[in-house]
Amino acid sequence: MPERESSDIYAAMARGRHPTRIQIDPPDEQTATKYFHSWYGGDLFREPHRFPALTSQDLFGNNNPLEIDFGCGHGVLACGRAREYSGCNIVGIDASRKPLYCAIRDAVELKLDNIKFIHADYNVMLPLLRPGTVTTAYYLFPNPPEDYHIDRANAKRRLLLQRIHDALIPGGQFYFATDDMPFLKCMQHILKNSLQYQIFESETIDPGISTCYRQRWEQQGRPLRSIVVEKTVSLS
Repeated sequence: MPERESSDIYAAMARGRHPTRIQIDPPDEQTATKYFHSWYGGDLFREPHRFPALTSQDLFGNNNPLEIDFGCGHGVLACGRAREYSGCNIVGIDASRKPLYCAIRDAVELKLDNIKFIHADYNVMLPLLRPGTVTTAYYLFPNPPEDYHIDRANAKRRLLLQRIHDALIPGGQFYFATDDMPFLKCMQHILKNSLQYQIFESETIDPGISTCYRQRWEQQGRPLRSIVVEKTVSLS
């Protein structure tokens, strides 16, 4: 399986500390084999069939419930969920390599066996999602874009949300959170007008949903908003 550095790994720079400044060594070979994949975007785009599907069966060899954190960063949420729900598999995906090394370090310290991290652009990984295989998906505090008014950019977001919707089991949930109100409105519009979700909006965020950016923004007093949406159960 291809394990290469993506040329556009830092295209979306993290607000705050730049990922390249994190001082951490890569995991050793044994640890990487257990916890880590690095998939090059060009290979994913040209030959997605060469990669395992984003399912519990393909990644963990079992049929346990699966949660995916898109843009997991340091893996605070992913490791916390894996620790709390040992019968559930957790996958964290991020385009920055060093934050994932931090996440793997924590997974090792917690002796987690139900978690994996993938270094890749999740927008290119969408063909690896399979219908009705994901119980919960997270998209928390991504870098706010500046192209809300561009149809092509919104079409890309709509595709991401559509593929996540298709991958969720009936009744499965998708969590989105941000400190950027224009981004929130953009996502609200797509979710309400394009996808068959039941939507729950909140000016607060579930206390069990913890990320390093949530902690940082709350310390700075930024207003945070979230959307929790549930895939409706078909009655047909």
